[in-house]
Amino acid sequence: PQEKRTNSLFNKVTVGVLALTTLVAAKLTDLGLVASIGGATFGTALVFIYPAIMFIKSQNGKKTKETTLAKIIAVLGVVMGAIGTKLAFE
Repeated sequence: PQEKRTNSLFNKVTVGVLALTTLVAAKLTDLGLVASIGGATFGTALVFIYPAIMFIKSQNGKKTKETTLAKIIAVLGVVMGAIGTKLAFE
């Protein structure tokens, strides 16, 4: 909600995210790991999850065979993304 957002909170979150990013960048020496994790998570989201969600939302709550299939595809996309991310860490 807008009333809970303050400049102080926003500044603290911003500094925290920047500090975390800087610490990770200082410790990380292999950018291949970053690329493989990004590919596993964002690639499956872009190919499987987002289109399924857009289709489900466009159907306005109608339950058809197509929306059921889209839900299955989205769940399989999450599973494949999780497997890909796990494999990226190995």
